Amino acid sequence: PLDWRHDGLTVLCACVGLVIAASGGIGGGGILVPLFMLALEFKPKHAIALSNFTILGGAIANTAVNARKRHPHLDRPLIDWDLILAMEPLTIFGAVFGSLLSKILPNVVLTILLVVILAFMGQRTLKKGLQMFSEESRTLRRGSTDDSLELTSRTNEVLNDRPEYLELQSDSEANGAQARGSASLTCKIGALTVCFAGTCALTVLRGGGKFASPFGFECGSYGFWLLYFSAAPWVLLFAIAFRYQLVGEYQQKLRSGYTFSQGEVQWDSKNTIVYPLLCALSGLLAGLFGVGGGIVKGPLMLEMGIIPSVASASAAAMILYTSAAASTSYIVFGLLHPLYGLIFFLLGLVCTSVGQYVVGLWVQKHNRQSPIVLSIGLVILLSSVFVAVNTIARSAGRSFADLLAFHEI
Repeated sequence: PLDWRHDGLTVLCACVGLVIAASGGIGGGGILVPLFMLALEFKPKHAIALSNFTILGGAIANTAVNARKRHPHLDRPLIDWDLILAMEPLTIFGAVFGSLLSKILPNVVLTILLVVILAFMGQRTLKKGLQMFSEESRTLRRGSTDDSLELTSRTNEVLNDRPEYLELQSDSEANGAQARGSASLTCKIGALTVCFAGTCALTVLRGGGKFASPFGFECGSYGFWLLYFSAAPWVLLFAIAFRYQLVGEYQQKLRSGYTFSQGEVQWDSKNTIVYPLLCALSGLLAGLFGVGGGIVKGPLMLEMGIIPSVASASAAAMILYTSAAASTSYIVFGLLHPLYGLIFFLLGLVCTSVGQYVVGLWVQKHNRQSPIVLSIGLVILLSSVFVAVNTIARSAGRSFADLLAFHEI
């Protein structure tokens, strides 16, 4: 039953965390999981399930808002679907093995590693955001319109008057290119959706918890593990196909004399291997710690030189897929409390919408994108503090041998 003394405080804290995380597009799982464990006294697996379902609501709101926005420098959507094609399948691949390792490794080892990683990424991202804020302040004071500053943003109205895409086309050629681009984008989103739908289908087919496998496979049986690991070759197949497509499009742009703009990733044969491999590591960490890949991929995209607004929107779209797939798994295993799930799903939807609206107005009014980077860094640092406090609280009174004991699958 609901206890509003504890639940009301949890809702209030969750609202603050979701609003802060909204502009960064990274969900806020690192805040929500420890919060649910400390305030609601949920077990880790139930807290992770509720956190994922809350983040799913926020990801829906984020993606719905960002889908209508345009790229600040190019005539394309704000969400970079090429980036998602390259990064997301390998994230799922890593998460398959990360979730398995999380069942074996001692919890204290996992949480200490998580705190160290979050603290490192958080301070690095926050430092980048502060530097960006200082650069923006100097530029605004000078009244400069120098487009060479890497982290300077412009409002959409100014950008529409001063487009950076200089390729000249006739009206008929432009209309044809736009139609082909729209069809290509639809195919990419459709293929990515099929990839995730297949992953969810494999989760349902293998069963678990309160949901019996349609094939009658018992948990731990040969058939169960066959379906469990079949997710890896399934997403690898899509990853290879997406890489082939992105490299082909990159080579076609080179042949046509296309000029790459600032913050646009060049998907050559090297980048289509290096960045997805880093995302596999991101997925491994997400599966190990249950915090979502966005908390790792957000800073990664900033390190890649992606424009903050594009990185935020793309991270939110990726979280929509991953949180939906993860939530399916948690529902199958009976780990999601229905009433709490409904309440916090709606909370994630509403708070993220409010956060997006408020931060969006502020960014547009002040011509700054640094709040997005600062939001990402702040959420990551808060996550490291929450996880550390939760680890200390749960480790009190336990022996050292007990803390370092391995678990059975």
